[in-house]
Amino acid sequence: MAETLGLVASIVQLVDTALKAREYVKDFLNAPQEQRRLFADMDALKPLLAELQKRVSANPSSSILQKMAGPLTKFRATMEHLVETIRPAQSSWSKVSNQLTWALWNKKEVKEYLNDFESIKSLLNTWLVLDIWDVSRQHRRENNDILNSIRDATLNQHTAERENIIDWMTSQNFLQRQADIYSAWQPGTGGWLLAHPRFKNWESGSGTTLWCNGMPGAGKTVLASMVVNHLAVQFWNDNTGVACMYLNHKETETQTPANLLAALWTQLVLGKPIPPAAHELYRHHRERRTRPSADELHTILRNFAVAQYSKVYLIVDALDEYPDEQRNFLLEKLSDMGPTVNLMITSRPHISLVAFFPELKPLEIRATEDDIGRYVDMQIQKSHRLAKHVSTRPGLRDEIRSRIVGSVDGMFLLAKLHMASLTSKNTVKAVRDALRQLPTDLKRTYDEAMERIDSQAEEDRQIAQLALTWVANAKRPLLVAELQEALAIEPETKALDHDNILDVDIILSVCAGLVTVDETIPVVRLIHYSMQSYLDSIQAERFPNAQTEITSRCLTYLSFEEFEGPQFPNSDTLLFEHPFLAYCHYCLLHAAGEPENQLTDKIIKSLEAVPRWRRDLWDQMNNNLLDFNSPPLPWNYPNWPSAIPSVRGSEGIKDPAVLYVASYYGHLPMVRLLIENGADVNARDGGALSTALQVASYMGHESVVKLLIEKDGDVNAQGRQYGTALQAAAGVGHARVVALLIDNGADINCQGGRYGTALQAAAYRGHEAAARLLLDRGADINTQGGRYGTALRAASYQGHDGIILLLIQNGADVNFHGALGTALEAALYWGHHAAIRLLIDNGADVNAQRGEYGTILQTVSYERNEAAVRILLENGADVNRRGGKYGTALEAASGRGHEGVVRLLISHGADVNAQGSQHRTALHAASRGGHKAVIKLLLDAGADATLQEEEESPLQVPQEEDKIIECTPPMIRDVVPSWRRHSGHI
Repeated sequence: MAETLGLVASIVQLVDTALKAREYVKDFLNAPQEQRRLFADMDALKPLLAELQKRVSANPSSSILQKMAGPLTKFRATMEHLVETIRPAQSSWSKVSNQLTWALWNKKEVKEYLNDFESIKSLLNTWLVLDIWDVSRQHRRENNDILNSIRDATLNQHTAERENIIDWMTSQNFLQRQADIYSAWQPGTGGWLLAHPRFKNWESGSGTTLWCNGMPGAGKTVLASMVVNHLAVQFWNDNTGVACMYLNHKETETQTPANLLAALWTQLVLGKPIPPAAHELYRHHRERRTRPSADELHTILRNFAVAQYSKVYLIVDALDEYPDEQRNFLLEKLSDMGPTVNLMITSRPHISLVAFFPELKPLEIRATEDDIGRYVDMQIQKSHRLAKHVSTRPGLRDEIRSRIVGSVDGMFLLAKLHMASLTSKNTVKAVRDALRQLPTDLKRTYDEAMERIDSQAEEDRQIAQLALTWVANAKRPLLVAELQEALAIEPETKALDHDNILDVDIILSVCAGLVTVDETIPVVRLIHYSMQSYLDSIQAERFPNAQTEITSRCLTYLSFEEFEGPQFPNSDTLLFEHPFLAYCHYCLLHAAGEPENQLTDKIIKSLEAVPRWRRDLWDQMNNNLLDFNSPPLPWNYPNWPSAIPSVRGSEGIKDPAVLYVASYYGHLPMVRLLIENGADVNARDGGALSTALQVASYMGHESVVKLLIEKDGDVNAQGRQYGTALQAAAGVGHARVVALLIDNGADINCQGGRYGTALQAAAYRGHEAAARLLLDRGADINTQGGRYGTALRAASYQGHDGIILLLIQNGADVNFHGALGTALEAALYWGHHAAIRLLIDNGADVNAQRGEYGTILQTVSYERNEAAVRILLENGADVNRRGGKYGTALEAASGRGHEGVVRLLISHGADVNAQGSQHRTALHAASRGGHKAVIKLLLDAGADATLQEEEESPLQVPQEEDKIIECTPPMIRDVVPSWRRHSGHI
């Protein structure tokens, strides 16, 4: 509480100081433009400070907001100095003196004040946005008492589901990454980009794309974070969305296209209502314990999240670090976000975007001399040694600045590495000697950094070598705690000695600036992507035993005595107490190749121990971290070690997980060995793909599938996610495996799993060759089952036009109506326009009757799907067709307050006085909901306000949730008898 009061006090004092400064301006009416900008910035700070004060008072325990205390205290000192500078004097002569002070005020000093203002504004905005994210994720926990106290079960359920949906969508939090990267931005730099005509055109346009490319180390990522902050500050109060993603070559396992699209969605729904489509998606997948596809996520992102804004900016950084195939898929989705989305991409120059943006010209990113000079000045100021050297040699600052600027050729990274080198120099001579020998390219600079590491004391050198080995070779970014424990492991020990754990500052200090740690998320990273390439190039020479070293440490850790019990304690507790355990599942991935020959005994022992330690912990991690179609985490590696066939007769070899994983990776010799040594070919692993045959079919390993069938693998065994091996193969498009399974007795129409049948799986996933093969072999085209009802509805749900046409040509019933509706409804709901046209052209009935809502038109009107309403009306839908819960489409839209839909229906001839099944009109429905704009629309179109519903006119009906009729226009009040106005309803 004391910290909170202190922060609130700092805010109040800051506001008071700003007011004083503003008051003093009256004595400086003719101040230069730079000084006037200071006061404009002061005004811009007021709403941010007010918002921060409100947030702190409302949420005193917020650790994110408390981090503002230090920067605010420092900034208050700056403001107080400013106030002293411009404080008005009493005498006339002093006032003249003050005017002269303004006139003589050093432009450099003004720029420093402006930089301070810009920095604090951006910092405030960053932490306020992060606080929104944090509050959103913690909202359910913090508000339980409030929700319970008001005993509003409906609201409680709604709030809980909202937070569940956001948490469920993805664990990718790019807002935290944004804060980390932006903290490295040097105030005052990058202004050239914001002022560039191409950037301004992109910012002010709609549906525009900006490609910023540049050489490695040019500062693209930091500039991207600057743009994100600029846009967030610029459009703070507008209905404008800003979302970002930062791609990383080491995070492709979690940065799947689906997760990236979900991450954009979670950013754009902050502070906005979650659309019904997202609720439906969540409920459906939650029940089945599945994950949404990238296509599903793209649809709710484009059609619902983006649609809530007048304009959306998407910033995608480091696209060149994303794998080629996934990159093209991601670009396909990002380029199809709608006309209100402005997309900015940063990358190195070598990738091509012409397939998606044919006319796009790149804007080159290069660090300007002024930007690099600012950075050098700030680093000198921060370094105790350099600041002291510069103070004793007045010309040294300019010499450092000139040499650095001249040697880096527009690469911020080089400037950063050079300054890291200079800050370690103990004498002015050493600084000048280093300046004369500055490398002008990254490789020479990295070579020099490695030489500095080698010149350290032996213990420091070993720590640096080992840390670089781990960070460079880790299969994903390491947390600080993971790296600390990895470095602390000692050979042939049975427990971790916590006295051997290094402080992270020591690790960073011995690595010559080549390793960094994020601020908000404690992740260890190399200073730049190019450093990864450099270390890869010298690995054979400098770190020849890296994989063996890593594998050995992982296996040693797993062999600790505390992990030997038949069952683990609570796995969350275990991971908290033993952070490195979360990384150890990659040990066999590191073992592939040479390490397996050197560590055969250790690997065999670990494999034999599988039943003791694998199940509970790794299954939970698998559920938390990976999609349903990923392999179990402890075996997540591409090449099964070839040395393991020496294992014979152990219990571990009979564990179904071993055969399952060998089949997943298509390791035919291992599969054969396991079966020969007693592995049950039909044993179930319990995952989404339950048997070895299912997982081999899913991965398309034809030779393994053939072997498993020869060894009596059950081709019709039922699993969870994909039902059968045939459905698994069809769902991924492995046509040759599909044929192999059918030739060996697979039931082509077998029901089960997510998709019901193999044909529906192929249709949903868009695999035309597999679907055609199944049809040629006799698949029932109209079989019902699975999530999507029929194959045609599954293809329509995803908008796969080729599959839709194939199915229709082979006799699919285009008007089949199941519990989930028709194919046309599915295509309309998700906005697949080509699919809609294809279905209608082939006889889909736009007036088909359906359950609760009577007609398709009434359904989409109720759901405010204006585009779907327009398509139906333009293709002959009867605007006045009656039936269903709401009687007419107009009543359904009016009752929900969907103004745009109501206007569209009226323009196409909707009868505004048509009475529904309960003898009420659209005006009755709008009045019950208190929808003022809709009421006016209906009245303007001729709605009769005197028509009775159970002896009440439309404007006499009691409104939902006791809403008061004050929202209605005066003309309506005149229709209502005076006795009614005084009875409590109006």
